[in-house]
Amino acid sequence: MDRLKLGARGVLWLVTSTVAGAVIMGLELAAFRLYAPYFGYSIYVWGTMISVVMGALAVGYALGGWIADRDGGERSVYYAILASALYQLVIILTVHALLQSLSAAGDFVGTVAATLIIFAPPMLALATVPPLVTLLLVRSLRVGAAAGMVYALSTMGSIAGILATSFWLVPHFGTMMTLEVICAVSLLLGIFGLVAARPAVLASLPLLLALPLAPGARYPTDTVEVAESPYNFLRVARRGEVLVLFLNADAAQTVRLEAGGRTGYYYDDFALGPLLVEARHALVLGLGGGGSIGAARSTAPGLEFEAVEIDSKVIDAAVHWFGLRLNDPLTHIHVADARRWVAGDIGRYDLVQLDVYQGSPYIPFYLVTTEFFSLLRMRMANDSLLMMNLFDVSEAQDLLLATVATLRTVFPAVIVKSGFRGSHMLFAFTRTRSLESARRQLQGAPIPGATIGMRELIPPAATRIFTDDLAPIEQMTRRMLFGLRR
Repeated sequence: MDRLKLGARGVLWLVTSTVAGAVIMGLELAAFRLYAPYFGYSIYVWGTMISVVMGALAVGYALGGWIADRDGGERSVYYAILASALYQLVIILTVHALLQSLSAAGDFVGTVAATLIIFAPPMLALATVPPLVTLLLVRSLRVGAAAGMVYALSTMGSIAGILATSFWLVPHFGTMMTLEVICAVSLLLGIFGLVAARPAVLASLPLLLALPLAPGARYPTDTVEVAESPYNFLRVARRGEVLVLFLNADAAQTVRLEAGGRTGYYYDDFALGPLLVEARHALVLGLGGGGSIGAARSTAPGLEFEAVEIDSKVIDAAVHWFGLRLNDPLTHIHVADARRWVAGDIGRYDLVQLDVYQGSPYIPFYLVTTEFFSLLRMRMANDSLLMMNLFDVSEAQDLLLATVATLRTVFPAVIVKSGFRGSHMLFAFTRTRSLESARRQLQGAPIPGATIGMRELIPPAATRIFTDDLAPIEQMTRRMLFGLRR
């Protein structure tokens, strides 16, 4: 009976609440992707942004209730949506310059400020919609039925917004186009709701033409390619004869000399693996631009690789710019998450290269735990080697110590080779191996400084062991980066 009382306007109000929920969640997901090149990809950015958004929504719900008690008209709903759309339009036209200016403030202060300026106002306006629509519906429905229906449909709209944004809009069209679509939907909904009572709002329609005029992000002049994927924002830069792959923040993931040869970065140390163990079959977790493969091939040209990379766009960049050959019979590339792939694999490897970062100094926590290392050990031969790249520039080296301690729960021998700029190469052997024996094997190696920085690191007894249940990688990394800025 209640549905019969709604009428066309009542259905429109419910649709409005549903679409507002979808727009809110679309904006929230787009925000995280938009922030990645400026603040990085970490749980701290995500958590900070969500907290500010939730605060804005709380204020919006309260404001909507206040307006409903004093006005309660249908026009209030659509004026709020139209105001949100207009603010979104302004932001789309200015967002990259704004984020660039805020990036120096860090992942907490910068994210708070960015969210307060960019996303809080339009989301606050949209959050006034549910209480206003609820009041409109109580003229036809019982209060409980009206409130329940509004918030149920708003939540369903939020689910639709999440799925559409994460599985369709961002992967296929990119973050900026996603924001433009969300803005257009908001603008059209606001105009449609007001046009019957205020035909003059049709004059707002030409504002849609401003969306394609939104300026793109400004990149350094050395940029030769940019791309966006479900996992990363990629930028390739050419600096003279050097090509550099950046993921999300300005952290170099791969460096390649176009003329070939050693780069002077940690990637070169992967050439040591085949000199320490007899390797025929190798596994790469975190392919990136393929730098680790090139380094290992410099000392073992016939080495066969299974290479796992979660991001197909990174593979495309590796092929186009960094010399990776898809038709190489000795290199088999798999697009997959590293841990899931290892869990389903049945191969046996003499050498494993682990170089996994989320486009910034944060290692995915589940790829540095006792459980993961135990799973990896099951895929390794009896006399084999795991090489892992780790970044820890802190004086205390808590992250390095904890990672070594975790490796030592699975591997009988772990050696560290510390380089410059906080880079460390970890060598975890499946058989007992002393530092002296490793150095002897590398004597006379065709690699300058092969043993420089090599040491046996014994973590204190109280050092944390990373597990799937508790691995505070991001907390430790953030503390390390905070100390670096001081």
